[in-house]
Amino acid sequence: MNEAERRQRVEALASCGGVCEVCGKTLTAGTWQGAHRIANTKPNRAKWGNFIIDHPMNIAIVCSLACNHVCNIGYNEGACLRLVRDIVKKELMRFPADK
Repeated sequence: MNEAERRQRVEALASCGGVCEVCGKTLTAGTWQGAHRIANTKPNRAKWGNFIIDHPMNIAIVCSLACNHVCNIGYNEGACLRLVRDIVKKELMRFPADK
């Protein structure tokens, strides 16, 4: 694991307040995993793009495979579209509006 990956992991754990986003169990550096809401698959990368699949808003911090499974919204097109919309809206806030 390189320095950027380590930093990303520390930021991810901090972003959830150190608790599983599904069940609320306390997490430590070795007891958590990132759960892609829209799964990290080749078909999803082709459909939604790397930017969406890798975006922090697409990744929930969870304690187990059971909680990981709960986060999967890939079967719900509307939920996927709402997440993509929210990611785009957040990213657009980084840029000033056109005048």
